[in-house]
Amino acid sequence: MDRVAIVLLAVAAIIYAAVAVQDLRQRRVSNVLCVAISLLGVARWVALGQFAPAAWALTAGIALFCIGLVFFAKGWLGGGDVKLISATALLVGGADTPRFLFFMSIIGSALALALLIHLKFGRFYRAANATPADSMAAPSDHTKVPYAVAVAAAASIVLFLQYQHA
Repeated sequence: MDRVAIVLLAVAAIIYAAVAVQDLRQRRVSNVLCVAISLLGVARWVALGQFAPAAWALTAGIALFCIGLVFFAKGWLGGGDVKLISATALLVGGADTPRFLFFMSIIGSALALALLIHLKFGRFYRAANATPADSMAAPSDHTKVPYAVAVAAAASIVLFLQYQHA
């Protein structure tokens, strides 16, 4: 079981690092990475032979996906974020989903605050150093909160805590 937990933690860390980098650079989350997290969750539950917790994890993932669809429709979350949150619930398990959501909310709030500060004070810096070419540049998605970074960080924390308690 210890080897399974170590491999799970290592593979999840690699995938979540890729998620965070992609979201920071492009403000999007690849479907391939979301599927990888889902498959890692399924592999976890099969390897551990824990099917009752797997059912709760699946239930949590479906519930979060339904709630996420509402958030997506209102423009509060991106579609990739919704898929990643649902896949992560499948990986961390139903019992640890509240802890995951708590960490995700705290980290996401901190990211949003940091982005607001950057946009507020960065605007003055950009205006003072603007060139005519800057006014011709295409608008950027970099005013959106890279929420997948919060998802990845929160999931990594919860998985690490699970490993510590195993």
